[in-house]
Amino acid sequence: MSNEQPHDDDQDVEPTVAEYTRADASKFPRTPAGQEAAVEGMAAAHGYTVRRRSTFERIADDLNRRGVPTDTPHGKIVTQMVELFNEFERETAADRARNGDTNPYDLEPYADVHDLAEQYDDARAQESPADLDRFLDDLAEDLDLADVKALRTAATAVAEAMGRIALAARERGMSPDRIASETGYTASRIAQFLREERERRGDTK
Repeated sequence: MSNEQPHDDDQDVEPTVAEYTRADASKFPRTPAGQEAAVEGMAAAHGYTVRRRSTFERIADDLNRRGVPTDTPHGKIVTQMVELFNEFERETAADRARNGDTNPYDLEPYADVHDLAEQYDDARAQESPADLDRFLDDLAEDLDLADVKALRTAATAVAEAMGRIALAARERGMSPDRIASETGYTASRIAQFLREERERRGDTK
């Protein structure tokens, strides 16, 4: 048995096994909104900004803002469904990443835009003006000036591409009235888009 004393240099060597204290799970946030806030706080502490939320996380966030109870049978079912959808999205993204997709979470490229439009329509359809005010307040908190510029630029791009979009739908057999219904334009405006696009292509038929 050696009586050799440890060198001072040995005491400065970092341990190779990490030591940690298991977190108390009972103190974790139990609502989706609380969990999201905790994640954002941890990211901010390390200099990161969390910007992307999945479709189902936004649904959960909206339910929390509306004060939908999670301790009722219905609330528990909704919470479980949101968690299952979140798990499905994560697994789908992981599978896409394994197959070489460099942007695996881009499951539905324009899902955010659809969500925003649907939430706005829903808020406007409510009888109480407070619902629309609450939606606009939340939107103002979520968007920064760069987001506003991007959305305005995207809207302009869509408007400029509308002739191409409308004619492609028409060539697939869709009627002008249906194109108008699905895009929110009037039938006369769709007819104008079609005429202008045919002229641009040199197609006078």
